[in-house]
Amino acid sequence: MLEWNGDELALDISLLEQVRAARINFSDRVCAASASADEKHLAQLRSEPTYLMAEFLYSMKVFGISTAEDIERFADLHNDYVVSLTRDPAKLQRLGLSQDRALASMFTADTKPRLIQNWADKSGAIDQSNLARFLVAVMSSETCRKTLIDFEMAGFMQRTRSPYGTMVVWSTGKIEEIFGEMLRNLRLSLQELKIL
Repeated sequence: MLEWNGDELALDISLLEQVRAARINFSDRVCAASASADEKHLAQLRSEPTYLMAEFLYSMKVFGISTAEDIERFADLHNDYVVSLTRDPAKLQRLGLSQDRALASMFTADTKPRLIQNWADKSGAIDQSNLARFLVAVMSSETCRKTLIDFEMAGFMQRTRSPYGTMVVWSTGKIEEIFGEMLRNLRLSLQELKIL
């Protein structure tokens, strides 16, 4: 049972304050770095999908997904994860996913070659719909699309239509840098406070 007083609670509150400050600082830095100063656009950049997209792109960089072979392995891991989800109806429900939506996010014989080819043509380039597949557990395809448009306006992503009619996107690296600095600063401040 949680104790509602004492030193542990004080540390918990300090942690909460640090995490909240880090998230606010992240949003402030994202808005300051945006190529667009339009207020509606900046409001979108302060939203949760921006944070989730940044976290995903940062994680891909940290885990060294840079070659076509890397993205193929990543797609296979994603497919394994989706299969595990379909075997756990309670987890699907907690994530707000239907079985059909989860299955639709898998990389198939049609979608996986396009994923690999785009990445082989330009490291980091990914079809917008394939990126939405990877993010199925945290956002809808439409939210992913809108977030990528916001990122393009901000100068965090580049987007181009492929010869096949799909939208291919790739990061400029700015959002990963901002996210990484936020995490590094958070870790250092927690160490300074002796919370970690």
